[in-house]
Amino acid sequence: MPDMHPADVVSVCRAATALVAAGDAAGGARLLAGPLARRPHDPNLLYVAGNCALAEGDESAALAFYERSVAAAPTFVAALANLGFVLRKRHRIPEARAVLQRAVAHGPETVLAWTNLVSTYVNEADAAAGEALAREALRRHPGDPILRWNLALLLLEQGKWREGWREYAVRFETPVVARPAGLAGLRHLDDPERLRPGDTVLCHGEQGLGDEILFAGVLDELVAVAAARGAEVLLAPNPRLAALFTRSFGLRAWEGAGAPAPDWLVAIGDLPRFFRNTDADFPRRRGYLAVDPAAVTRLRAALRGRAQGRPLVGIAWQGGSPYTHAIHRTIPLVEWLPILRQDALFVSLAYHDASADVAALAARHGISILDVPDLTRAADYERTCELVAALDLVITVPTSVLHVAGAVGTRCFVVMDARAAWRECSRDDGVPWYPLSHRRFVRTDRAADWSDTLATVAESLARLNPPPRNGQPGR
Repeated sequence: MPDMHPADVVSVCRAATALVAAGDAAGGARLLAGPLARRPHDPNLLYVAGNCALAEGDESAALAFYERSVAAAPTFVAALANLGFVLRKRHRIPEARAVLQRAVAHGPETVLAWTNLVSTYVNEADAAAGEALAREALRRHPGDPILRWNLALLLLEQGKWREGWREYAVRFETPVVARPAGLAGLRHLDDPERLRPGDTVLCHGEQGLGDEILFAGVLDELVAVAAARGAEVLLAPNPRLAALFTRSFGLRAWEGAGAPAPDWLVAIGDLPRFFRNTDADFPRRRGYLAVDPAAVTRLRAALRGRAQGRPLVGIAWQGGSPYTHAIHRTIPLVEWLPILRQDALFVSLAYHDASADVAALAARHGISILDVPDLTRAADYERTCELVAALDLVITVPTSVLHVAGAVGTRCFVVMDARAAWRECSRDDGVPWYPLSHRRFVRTDRAADWSDTLATVAESLARLNPPPRNGQPGR
């Protein structure tokens, strides 16, 4: 098979890259097939083939292409950076760091190599080392938003609130977080003291439901400052939270693009920057969302009728996605047996379809979990909040119901890996956002599985809820 001229290789790589950029990664891969057959060890062809595979969602193929590219050209920085990225996505952290250290050594001017390397320290229980690396990267690439975003997460993991929030504000300059459409051109509120009589400030939601619920714990402080200065706060949260938020805080919902433009705009995730800059700024309180008390009373009565004196315990055993550390936020339901064998009525708080897990548990172990999808997967998320408010206890991995429990004041056991996001990090066994209601049970890096941690949770549940006596639940 005749070889290709180097100029032809460059042309093919550029054409395939253009196809990927246009959303036709499969076309790019087809374009590369012939040239790769003729030059199977060409690092550039292999690198672009890896990019095509990655764009198609085939991480295994991408990994193989990048490894072959790096084997052919050990100092190929772009291939090293992408190889490290895929290794990190597959949670092969030591390998990813080794590859990415090579990338920054050979290409310190390549910001992608630095951002991928710094990202291997986020949510990995090594935030101090990650912070030092992020600062080194920012000395080389000052102001890069992705590096600053990662620095923010690493600072917040350590409870370095003031600087963490300042860097956290850069998230809207990255592809990671977007503002709601139709809000361009509005002034961003950087200090509530700037509000004047008659001003309106629109507080908009962002990220996931759990994030909005967590940040809503600061909303009443913004409302108080605005009211003292004669200003009004309007809300534009996730539609699934709109009714609950507006009622809980006594606010009006923004009516949208046809309504008068507000004077100021603030993201709900920026509120802690104003009010949570030291550990002492976190209030010791129970609950701040006002779920419908009549609905909670009805639910609790129905659940207690089924429980026959047993405590009501909600559980959630799966959280996150492949991109948000699901591997460290998911515990197979069968491993919960030490907890599920306790004398309680267990209610599934899974936000996905958990019916297969629940059925398998009942068939194999004779343990029933109440599954109420009309509440846990309702379009109006207040139904989930009402359910959590009706329970005696929630036991959950890091997922949105952790924040729901804190927001409605239900006691919560958080079962988590040491590799956690800043939202669950703490220097003790509590969660700073919900200090009176939450307790963390952390699996260390030395633990080979979840058995010891879950056994500890089961013992704590037994102490918290001793067996019922005279038909009454233990307390």
